[in-house]
This record gives sequence, C-alpha cells and structure tokens, in this order.
Amino acid sequence: MKAISEPWLGRPYQLGPLGEAGGLDPDPVTRFDVFDCLTFVEEVLALALAPDPVSAQYVRMGLRYRGGSPWTYENRRHFMLAEWIPGTIAEGWMEDLTPTLPGAVQTTKDIRLETWTGWRQRPTFPLPDARLPVGELSYWYIPLDAAAEAIPQIPPGSVVFTLRKPWAHLPIAITHVGITVPAERPTMRHASRMGRRVVRDDDLAWYADHLRTYANWPAEGLIVLRPLEFGPGVGRAQRAP
Repeated sequence: MKAISEPWLGRPYQLGPLGEAGGLDPDPVTRFDVFDCLTFVEEVLALALAPDPVSAQYVRMGLRYRGGSPWTYENRRHFMLAEWIPGTIAEGWMEDLTPTLPGAVQTTKDIRLETWTGWRQRPTFPLPDARLPVGELSYWYIPLDAAAEAIPQIPPGSVVFTLRKPWAHLPIAITHVGITVPAERPTMRHASRMGRRVVRDDDLAWYADHLRTYANWPAEGLIVLRPLEFGPGVGRAQRAP
C-alpha cells in the first residue's frame, strides 16, 4: 500500500472525482491524477489487494458498490458509517480492528428518514428516499482521549476514519479517511483538504491532536479497519468454515 501510493504524494485533492462514466455521475470510474479522501483509499486498496492488474477493477467495484454490482450511482456506498464500513465488513473486504484497540467503546446512532430530509446536503445526493439507509447503527470507536494509547497499536495498512460528534440532526458522522503506512512513527497517508490540499503524510498522533481543534463540529474519535486478502489466499482459507 505504501509503495503503490508513494507516487501520488502531492497529487491534488478534488472532491468527488469519480463516478460511473455515465448516468447520474458521468465522472470516470478511475483516475490517478486527483483524489478525494475516499477515492484515494479505494484506489490504493484496489491495486494493493488485487493479485493481478485485471482483478484490481473487481476489488475497486467490490469496495465501492453494494454487493459488488450493479455499478450504478444508486448502488454506490455513499455514506461511510451507514454503508461503506458495515458493507465492506459484511462482504469480507474489511474487518473491524477498533474493538481490539485500547480504550475502544461501543455506541449507537439512530438515523430516521426525517434526519435525511432535514439535512441541508440532502439535495446533493439524487437518491430516492427509499434508498437512504435508516435504522439504528451500532459501531465501535476510539475516543480522542484514548488515542495516545491506541495509535501505537494500529498496524500499517489500516484504514482510519475520522468520526465526528454523532449529532441527532445529522445522518452522517464520518468526514474523512486515510491509510496508515510504515514509518518510524504511526503515519497516516491521505488526500486532505488541509494546507495545500494534496495527498500527504501526517503523524497519526499529531492528526489526532489536531482533531481537538475542530470547533463547529467536534471530532469524537477514530474507527480503524483492516483490509482482508483478496480471493482464495491464506487469509480467506483460514476464515473458511
């Protein structure tokens, strides 16, 4: 993951650079010149997990779309806490490391249709109401107060999400994601809107402290996933019944 993403350091941040090359979102299916935080992570994982170049597309679409297909805007995992995290875990692409880390706590968030309709960003997602995820979400996270102890135990190759305060009037609570790469200190590589708005490396402990400066929508903590091996490899065989 580190080697694949190394040439992308310094590439510009651009919100929503990928789509279905047609339909509701005509942006290209993949590109490597610009990234937002999620497309950066998905592209790194697609190339890192695939056993060959052809299979990278399978991984990419498996991560991005519910059930892996159809590859449509309506079937895309748009919402991190309600769709991307539970969906990729359920389909065997990821496992949740969060509950194994020091200080992890479990909580719930209730999302109703009224939460979506009252959200000011709702018009930016041309999805029918019936398609929006609702219900009670249960998830683990590392509170910022526990981050100093937990971060040294986050292995390289993890996917780290930024969790904000799960306010009742907002249907979302995750606003950023990156990957950890091997370094002298735990380091997050991510496509960031901070500073120069590029793909960059940041000391993960520094980043956790930086999250404490968020005032308008305070940060709550971190969620950590680990990618699983693609296909019939050793990792998948060990988990077979």
